[in-house]
Amino acid sequence: MKLKDVLKGLSLFFILTCVALPLVLQADVYIKQKSHADAYTIMGKSEPAKDEITIMWMADDKARIDQGEERSTIIRLDKNVMYMIDHAKMTYAEIPVGEIGDIISQGIEGIDASDEEKAQAKKFMKGFSSMMKPKIEITDTGEKKKIKGWNCSKYIMKMTIMMATTTSEIWTTEDIKINYEFYRTLGSAMMGGQPGFKEVFEEMKKVKGITVLSSSTSSVMGSEMKRTEELIEAKDRKAPKGIYNLPEGYKKTE
Repeated sequence: MKLKDVLKGLSLFFILTCVALPLVLQADVYIKQKSHADAYTIMGKSEPAKDEITIMWMADDKARIDQGEERSTIIRLDKNVMYMIDHAKMTYAEIPVGEIGDIISQGIEGIDASDEEKAQAKKFMKGFSSMMKPKIEITDTGEKKKIKGWNCSKYIMKMTIMMATTTSEIWTTEDIKINYEFYRTLGSAMMGGQPGFKEVFEEMKKVKGITVLSSSTSSVMGSEMKRTEELIEAKDRKAPKGIYNLPEGYKKTE
């Protein structure tokens, strides 16, 4: 699996747990979310509008995110590992949680290059990591309204990471009673070692409840991207057998 696919998966996890679905539960919980992304063009490359269903299962020390039918992410804190799964290719990548920086460094050490070139590569990645440090600001507007029968509160989130700035309107409800401690444990284990994410998690504590509806506008290199997310279901449900395990017959990739 390519590094860009790993980073894409991490971005998905971050969006779902920190913005779209900040939930953590003690029993198996089933979450279903619908998202829509408008068409956009960036650096001359056009992407069509896209609708997607995301399913999340969460338990005491494990979670699974299915994004469409092609990709899944399984997080196993009991094994200190994350699996990035490509169903189309029947492959998976195995990543120790919280050790992305170490994996990149190990990859640099393994390339066919001089010590000087490796040192330059590590220096570049250190600078890139600093560029990836997010800045986030959450504002509780005090606005209230009912959405799908749930009493909801409105928050505004502004986040900047690298060359992208995102403003999100987030409506959450506390009508659905859930324990949030595992969320903080999971988020800390997954991204706690990455630059700036500790501050992000602290700021996200301002958001109370489950996100029912959100809309985001991102500005990237002069282009604008819009995305909406809607909570369809959030309930206790017995997880299918083996849902947190790797599918049989899949091949491990580096």
